[in-house]
Amino acid sequence: MCAVAGCANPVCAKGLCRSHYDRDRYSGSPLKPLRQRMCPQCHTWFDPKRSDQLFCSGRCRVAYKRARDDDKSLPVKPETTMYVRPVDVSELESELVVESFTDSQVVEKCGGLCAKCHEPVDVGSSGADGAAFVWKVPLEKSHSATLANRLLVHKRCEGGTS
Repeated sequence: MCAVAGCANPVCAKGLCRSHYDRDRYSGSPLKPLRQRMCPQCHTWFDPKRSDQLFCSGRCRVAYKRARDDDKSLPVKPETTMYVRPVDVSELESELVVESFTDSQVVEKCGGLCAKCHEPVDVGSSGADGAAFVWKVPLEKSHSATLANRLLVHKRCEGGTS
């Protein structure tokens, strides 16, 4: 399952489903930005379902078309600005999924092997071959502090990329 809270789609890459992975690749965040636009007919703010949606409803679209038929000075496609606000992590704190688990459960889940180099990890060591625990998808992106999102790696592999 996708690591984004509330998403039940199968994982594609990096713990994210296809749509969240693509959005993360293109925009840097797997979450959709909040968009609003003012309807040029009734002047109310609405959440457009598409980026090219200009009117809040079919009724306003038809009313604008009728007004344009009467007054030819109105543009065919009225100028409206889209207000885009990125999703703030603090707004999503209530959606954080937290699961209780121990480091030994993470070791058992990973079979004692490093998730990056796939070599055995010496859990008792404090050196470079010692155990370190990392998030598969960072918490600020996944909002999922679960066993499925936790990985076992060597301390030497902790800073490297997979």
